[in-house]
Amino acid sequence: MRTDFVNEVGKVLDIKRTDLIEKDFILHQILTNLSEDKFFAGNFLFKGGTCLTKSYLGYFRFSEDIDFTWKDQKKFDDKSQKRVRKHLSELIAETGKIFEEIAAERGLDFKCVKNNRDYVELGGSNKTCTYKIWYQSDILKHRTFLKVQINFVERIMFTPKRGKLESLLRGKHEKLEALFTEYKEYVTVIPFETYDIRETFCEKVRALLTREGSKARDFLDVYFISKKFGIRPENMTRYVVDKLNFALKLYGKYRTNMKEKIPLLNSGKLFAWGTEKDLLLIDIDEKDFYSFLTKFDVFLKSIVSNLSY
Repeated sequence: MRTDFVNEVGKVLDIKRTDLIEKDFILHQILTNLSEDKFFAGNFLFKGGTCLTKSYLGYFRFSEDIDFTWKDQKKFDDKSQKRVRKHLSELIAETGKIFEEIAAERGLDFKCVKNNRDYVELGGSNKTCTYKIWYQSDILKHRTFLKVQINFVERIMFTPKRGKLESLLRGKHEKLEALFTEYKEYVTVIPFETYDIRETFCEKVRALLTREGSKARDFLDVYFISKKFGIRPENMTRYVVDKLNFALKLYGKYRTNMKEKIPLLNSGKLFAWGTEKDLLLIDIDEKDFYSFLTKFDVFLKSIVSNLSY
């Protein structure tokens, strides 16, 4: 039973937020199905926070959504906006059907009904799509959902990588293996094409400047990426500027959000912990983190000054 397995994993790993383990287990199941679907695995790149934890950085924090980008951006070249929108509508329907089938197999609740915001949210003339997949949480004792966020139109600057997606459980856990049938699937490594880590860095900077509100996780992610992969923010300037200019030209809401962020950036108040500190699974060197943020603020200001959208 899922609940017993999740609770036991929490005991083994000494993690109190078993509701987040439950969600991660379901995410891993969905990713397993997606990796086995030829259309989806062949046309989408995995990205975002869950990709970071599963493929690049390990579980330094929980991530609650899964994010993808359509791989073949040339497909939209030399097409009118009307034709692009029609084609995207067809892609959303085709992709939604895949998630309907996964939901049916896994005992989840999802319907690809485009005018029902309980299940589907569209943005940017179909250029972005969010699917909400509902499940009955035995841990929380109520119905909740996870989000699948897809960008169909994006500026991709680095060659994607063949990723290996791992779960929260690493190494051998003989007791769990003996007691729970769920163990085998959860520890199985999933092959999936992912964003290059430099692409992810650029995407994270774009997100923290254009996202509605401020998320501490964006700052944590760029900090850990920089630390583990030796990426110096200043060396990524032209790539970040290129990605931001592309996104800002495309989405009016990004332009609005960034205008609201600039005063916070200039006053040194862009970063705030909020409730996201609770998602951390490791202790961080806060002195080193805040030292990074001081330099990163300078980098962000230089990015904003170089934009030309």
